[in-house]
Amino acid sequence: MTHTARRRRWSLPFALTAGLWACNPQTSTGPTSAGGGAPDEVAKLPPAEPLPALRTGTRAVVAGKQLAGKVAATGVDATHEYLELVLPLSSEESSLDFDRTHVELTGGVAGDIAVVATGMGGVESRVLVRRKLGGGDEVAGALFGERWSDGKREWVRVPFTAGERKAAPADKELQRRWVDAFSEQFGDRWRTQHPWYQFAAGRVRALLPGGLKGGMAGLDGGLVRPERRTDLSLLMDTTTGVMSMQEALQHDRGLRLDRGDEQRTIAVSELVLPALDAHPFAAMQAKLPDPGAGAPEPLAAAVPAEFWYARVDDIRLLLRLLDEADTWITPIVQVLQQNPEDRHLADRYQAQLGLRRTELAKLFGHTVVGQVAIVGSDPYLREGSDITILFSVKQQAIFDQEMAGHLAAYGRDLPGLTTTTRDYQGVQIQESRDPSGKVRQQRAQVKELAIVSNSPRATERVLDALGGRTPRLADEADLRYMLARDPGAHQAFAFLSDKFIAGVIGPQQKVQAARRQQALAELLTPGYAALLHGWLFGQAPASTEALVKSGLLASEELKHADGAAIEFTPGGPARSSWGQVSALTPLIDLPAVTQVSEAEKLAYENFVRGYQQYWKQFIDPVAIRLDVKDEAGGSAAEVDVRILPLISATDYSDIEAIVGGTRVQVGPHDRGLLAVWAVGKDARLRGDLDGIMRAATGKSDIGIGWLGDWVLVGLEDRAALVEMLAKFDDKVQLAPEKFAGGEFNDVDLWRKVGKFPVYAAAEVKNPAMLVATLTAIRAMLGEVAPGMIEWGEVSKHRDLSIVRVGMSKTAPLLPNREIADAVALHYVQTGTAVVLALDVATLQSAVDRLLDGKLPTSGPEGSSQFVLQGSSQPGAPLWTALLWTIQGQANGAQAGARRSAEVLLRGDPALVVAGQADAGRADAQQLAARGLDYFGFAPVTTQGGSGFTLDASGAGDPVLGTTIAPVFVPLPIADSPVERLMLRLTGLRGEVAFDKEPDPAGPNARSLHTRFTLRLGAAP
Repeated sequence: MTHTARRRRWSLPFALTAGLWACNPQTSTGPTSAGGGAPDEVAKLPPAEPLPALRTGTRAVVAGKQLAGKVAATGVDATHEYLELVLPLSSEESSLDFDRTHVELTGGVAGDIAVVATGMGGVESRVLVRRKLGGGDEVAGALFGERWSDGKREWVRVPFTAGERKAAPADKELQRRWVDAFSEQFGDRWRTQHPWYQFAAGRVRALLPGGLKGGMAGLDGGLVRPERRTDLSLLMDTTTGVMSMQEALQHDRGLRLDRGDEQRTIAVSELVLPALDAHPFAAMQAKLPDPGAGAPEPLAAAVPAEFWYARVDDIRLLLRLLDEADTWITPIVQVLQQNPEDRHLADRYQAQLGLRRTELAKLFGHTVVGQVAIVGSDPYLREGSDITILFSVKQQAIFDQEMAGHLAAYGRDLPGLTTTTRDYQGVQIQESRDPSGKVRQQRAQVKELAIVSNSPRATERVLDALGGRTPRLADEADLRYMLARDPGAHQAFAFLSDKFIAGVIGPQQKVQAARRQQALAELLTPGYAALLHGWLFGQAPASTEALVKSGLLASEELKHADGAAIEFTPGGPARSSWGQVSALTPLIDLPAVTQVSEAEKLAYENFVRGYQQYWKQFIDPVAIRLDVKDEAGGSAAEVDVRILPLISATDYSDIEAIVGGTRVQVGPHDRGLLAVWAVGKDARLRGDLDGIMRAATGKSDIGIGWLGDWVLVGLEDRAALVEMLAKFDDKVQLAPEKFAGGEFNDVDLWRKVGKFPVYAAAEVKNPAMLVATLTAIRAMLGEVAPGMIEWGEVSKHRDLSIVRVGMSKTAPLLPNREIADAVALHYVQTGTAVVLALDVATLQSAVDRLLDGKLPTSGPEGSSQFVLQGSSQPGAPLWTALLWTIQGQANGAQAGARRSAEVLLRGDPALVVAGQADAGRADAQQLAARGLDYFGFAPVTTQGGSGFTLDASGAGDPVLGTTIAPVFVPLPIADSPVERLMLRLTGLRGEVAFDKEPDPAGPNARSLHTRFTLRLGAAP
């Protein structure tokens, strides 16, 4: 948690709720706020509307005219020859943006690399080739270029011939030019965002002036010493993207910049934690209606105060949550973060703990264990963290027997798994570990409490808490307050304490995490070098010694900057005391930081300044409550999150000041999406809007003084949603036809806009003032745009006038008179509300809801200030539009996965399945394993596997094709994560409020309270 998190965290509940939806009107849309209306009713569905079909098929690669060029220069080393091709371009080819790193070479083999060295718009294309000796005299192939054509992007395959190479002159500088071109193109972060590319670009360049010759033998492999440019401040930012940090580190690693750290002579005690005050929780608790309320958390007595804490009442619920994560939560996070990669976190941690999840429910049912808690000391679960599980054991003999069975099962797969015992403060700790470190179970027993951990030090810290030798979470004032603040028993409860957050931002953890990121870059280096060997020589190195001899890896790089040895064998992970790429050693198990360098001190001070600027002066504890209820055909998960308290100086209070203190209650919504905001009488939003409208019009009688306590925006579940999306979308379907006469002149487009089923409504507290405002606006438009706007009643609905505001057919500059009929704004005044929509049918439906008593109403303290809810059903317009949108995001994210897959497949050609029928297809299991060993993750296809393909244009998805020749298929894609998500998540209701805290917290203290209910369909 850093200043970046603080700056943006207020938006998290909104982002979560806005990104989720409902898909089944037969299930309820979730509980209302207190007094929030009647139970859900089954909606009467409107007649099914035909939806536009997806434009499926392959975006064909256009065949270009053949280019006739020449081999302008040649060069040679012990294993490869270098060719410079000059290909004259006509005006048609010069408009192509050629793919710089993908060139098809006739007769090319693994290890041949051609790079386009010239940009777009020239009169010739210069291609630099490095290929194995004996490639033949005739040089030919094809380039791939992209261009705009009739408003659409298309790829063109341009074949070329360059004649014979033997007539070309030898050029001693050609090898250097190839290196320059390779480094420039592979190091281009705009085109090739991946740390390996940065490493490869730097490493090939670093081999000069010796160059790629003589099998690279004879290089001293030493490290050069330009000034390091990696910013340690970025490494201390918890929210900084790991990929971007590693790109910077691997740039330096590739260039063999000196890794030697500055002298660490400054005591870590000189690094001062941000000045953060503690809340008066005891005084706050005393002011609660019932200070002694709240269900106790008995397992918190075994948890160090600085650990995070998550408890479930029944292990079956824990396993169920893990299954949900596998099914759709993790995939949707990958889509939203644009990183389709699988780090196998669940498999990693269950192996480290010596547990097998598939057997836990059967073996550790509620009759064997009671409550279960999972705790840890840091938030770095992806990189490697300590995980400790606390079991409240009911039947010890069965528990012990089954734990032994889990270990035995791992022992059959992992040779060398051994168990030893040590004493800690009178408690026996049993350690089971295999040589690879895959299993690293720590186990202890204190009375009925069983402790299972992947960390020796975390186990000892839990025992210290149990023994009273260290502060315990159960005794912390913030936890006691949070339990009393929202009393009630819940199936699951999670808590981030003040002390946990202080530990995350403290110098010990920040410096250690930064050092571990640098160590990760060092662990990545051998695998990166092995992959570069495959790219340059067409095969993986036979051994570590062969890799060092090639010059791509220096012997000094088989140890860390601190001197710790790195063990590496090609085809496996690099390992050291810092862990391995896919599972770093938990911070708590690394030696404590006692002294730091001047650079580390300055970096931490920079972090502190940013943290204090954005997080102000208080730490925010966080409490999360979860309950899951089974229902007919599915289940409902109710999640309650409170972040507390928020002082007036923070961004949270800025939000609360904008919306004011008014609360709103919203009944269930039958179909579509609905968002409702409370607009308080004291809201700054009122004054701002009044000021803007009066300043813009110069009229004092135009404003929003008529506005009541709420506004809403809705989206009807109608076919027009998909029709509009289909008009523009080219992420999940073939690009649309060019707009007739341009977008602005396209009448069909304007008709779709006019039918778009969005509507808005607002409470009216002063109808007369609203009428006066509308009259003033109409008069103003008549003055500034005479004859351009038509404003008047066009029909009635339920005895209410429907007023149309639209362009006049006689308006000047209107490109097509039919546009005036195609789109307009319509509104209705119901007396208590004003409703606006583009489409009359949408307007009528919204008016019906309001007249039938489904208006939002003002609510008491504790109800919500923002509510989002909705429903649809599989195959309906809203469901279909969301499916297209989510799948479009997933398709876009595949670019990163393909880059990772190509690095692996070209770096280890043996990963490509042999045989004519399977040509170009990867061995998915081996590719995933290599990805975990060399990258720390496995790239995943749109279906969630690793069965990528490879051809001259790059890696591809077996379903969606390649970047150059994408395939568009019917949706949803069978067995894909997106399909599982769309079929699993069937309902949503989200509510957000800023609640006042007791006076001792400060007169303006507020907490952020988010509640949402997820409706889940039947599990697959």
